[in-house]
Amino acid sequence: MSRRSIVQVSSSDVRRRRSGVVKSTKKQRKLSEFDIPTASSLQVRQRSFEEVIVRNNQDDPIIIEEEEEEEVVAIKEIKCPICQIDITNFEIYQKEAHAESCLEKSTEAASKRSLTASAVSRPKLPEIKILSFVNGHKVVVDGFNFERDPVISQYFLSHFHSDHYMGLRKSWDHGTIYASQITVDLMINKFNINRDLVRALPMNQETWIWANISVIPLDANHCPGATVFLFQEWDDRRRNVVKQILHTGDFRSNPQLISRLNSICPTALDQVYLDTTYLIPGFHFPSQDSVLSVTSRFASQLAEKGIRQFFNDSQQSIFRFIARSTASRTLYNCLFLVGTYTIGKEKLAIAIAEALNTKIFVSKKSSRHKIISQYLSYFPEGLITHEVEQSCVHLVPLSTLRSKESIDLYFKEHSKIYQDVVGFIPTGWTFTNKFAKPPDLPTQESRIQYCEQLLQDHQNNTLDLRFILKQYKKHNRYQIFNVPYSEHSSFKDLALFGTQVHSKEILATVNLHSLERIKDMHQWFKTWQAMQNRRCYGRR
Repeated sequence: MSRRSIVQVSSSDVRRRRSGVVKSTKKQRKLSEFDIPTASSLQVRQRSFEEVIVRNNQDDPIIIEEEEEEEVVAIKEIKCPICQIDITNFEIYQKEAHAESCLEKSTEAASKRSLTASAVSRPKLPEIKILSFVNGHKVVVDGFNFERDPVISQYFLSHFHSDHYMGLRKSWDHGTIYASQITVDLMINKFNINRDLVRALPMNQETWIWANISVIPLDANHCPGATVFLFQEWDDRRRNVVKQILHTGDFRSNPQLISRLNSICPTALDQVYLDTTYLIPGFHFPSQDSVLSVTSRFASQLAEKGIRQFFNDSQQSIFRFIARSTASRTLYNCLFLVGTYTIGKEKLAIAIAEALNTKIFVSKKSSRHKIISQYLSYFPEGLITHEVEQSCVHLVPLSTLRSKESIDLYFKEHSKIYQDVVGFIPTGWTFTNKFAKPPDLPTQESRIQYCEQLLQDHQNNTLDLRFILKQYKKHNRYQIFNVPYSEHSSFKDLALFGTQVHSKEILATVNLHSLERIKDMHQWFKTWQAMQNRRCYGRR
């Protein structure tokens, strides 16, 4: 699991950007997934849909402006976790793009160094990476960059993000690596690991990894191939479970996973190793289904009407002149660029492509093509194409959407096919709602009340289209929209999981950098246990 730190946005950044909403970075993810969580440091006044459209006829871009009464939280600067340069004033997608570039370089350099480094130079395996069973058997989950433990020979990789596979290389020989088929294929493709040392686990099926220990991989609802591991230790006759351990890796919890776990497990889980990326009150974002549905319908309307007409943008600009002069020559009104990580966020592109009845374009010249070819089965059959004329939805790195210049460079070779460019940046940490700034919660009772109110409020489960509409900037050549799509569990998701999946002990795997954060997370675990004991949620 990656090292992460809680940080905030500088007050100078707020003063500098008077025309837009400034998001304060709550936490910075160190490695490749780059899901750098942030939450708004400003309390934004809610505007009606009509207000958003009326602003379209003014000179200012369509974006919520700072209100004078808004409260600004001053904070320290943000540094890139890889190269340590100051990225405080970068746009959020520029932070991601910069981190992506830095990580690829540092990972390659670390891999080369590790080929000649001795085993002694590696740190000792931390306890949070080791799962221990009653009979003394031990396994490791997502811990490859540490010194060899002679008593451990079984390793599990939850998914193919580099903060989880860091340390793997061609010469890996510490033991057998278990993972989903997709993750195994990606691992072999990248590292050419000895195939005798990898084992693909069938999803949703029990596999015996020891005489009386089994594992069931379940869909983590994260990136392609990502799994939640349910380990069960049985008595000598394999009749009764004596210990159950759940390791979530990185996951986006949902009712289907909760129901599946409760149906499999006859008794309470002994331990849950929990992805606590967003275990901070205020990180609430809509369900994935809602985000995919609303965003894909929005894209359909843009494709049908054209973006300027959809937003009733009547300004006589060079953009409209260009549009009129090229409309008769292009195949599509809009080119939709969906920013993604090396692997992850593909569901948004799939939803948009299916809504538009088109395919997803991936250039054969790109490094992404080689990666995607390892998990083509993840996509609906025939959805991926290498013929640009067959698609108006392109999967691109987030770095492509970082600036007008980078989009210009990409669009240059496709300008005869598409009239306008619309970009989508899928990220859960741009979203705020009425729970975004929770009150002080000094007691367990106050925490219980907060969780109960949150879990009973269903309005924040649905994405309001106005969240996207208000980002329109009428003076911009290209329109880029942040959509609150996340592949990590929100605070609400975690609260629902913690109150409905019965467990004896929960261990946080993320945000372990400070004792204060660890204590706060432990208080939430105790809160969920108290709610279960009251029979308000969970098993009865």
